[in-house]
Amino acid sequence: MRGRNPSGISLQSVLLPALEDSSVQREELDLFMAEMADVIPLKEADRHHFLQSTCDDEAAKIRREAADSDERLELLPIHPAELTRVKGAEVVSFSREGVQEAVLKQLRLGRYEAKVRHDFRGLKLKEAREVLLGLIDSALFRGDRNLLLIPGKGSGNQPFEALMKSALCTWLSRLEDVSAYHSAIKEEGGAGALYVMLRKSDAAKVHSRETNRKGARR
Repeated sequence: MRGRNPSGISLQSVLLPALEDSSVQREELDLFMAEMADVIPLKEADRHHFLQSTCDDEAAKIRREAADSDERLELLPIHPAELTRVKGAEVVSFSREGVQEAVLKQLRLGRYEAKVRHDFRGLKLKEAREVLLGLIDSALFRGDRNLLLIPGKGSGNQPFEALMKSALCTWLSRLEDVSAYHSAIKEEGGAGALYVMLRKSDAAKVHSRETNRKGARR
């Protein structure tokens, strides 16, 4: 629509000096201004609006990339009332459907070398679940499928016996990356330690998830 420029800035006032300095003929200038009559320059507020939208998109992208880690944390309760309670001296075992009995037997007997080992004793539950996720992601990325986790028996814990052991058992059974776990043999901690077997992984997917989780901490 032709009419008054809402920005208050005349195109002719902006372009005329530059064009005259370039020795452009007056007739050509008149033709150019006639063609540009319908063009309305962007207001400063409009420019700011587009810049702000770009920043909002970047923030949303970061939040989406961190969502995977946050969703997994939601699966891992830290309130004792939400944990499946086990006893300190209890031999525990878990496996997902499809894990072969022969594989479980080898796991139970400690036949799979656990290159990843971690002692959880003394950790707070909130810290412990983040450590667990980090261990699993790092192991999968390297191609290591077997872990030895040491929660201790916690038989003397009050008022919740074997709190860390109960937490680990609850969490491991809820994480899809975990195929199975079983109490360790006596020489490697017995009822106070857990052999954990992870699923076969897509390394690229795990790498992306681990990178996003670290970025969310910053």
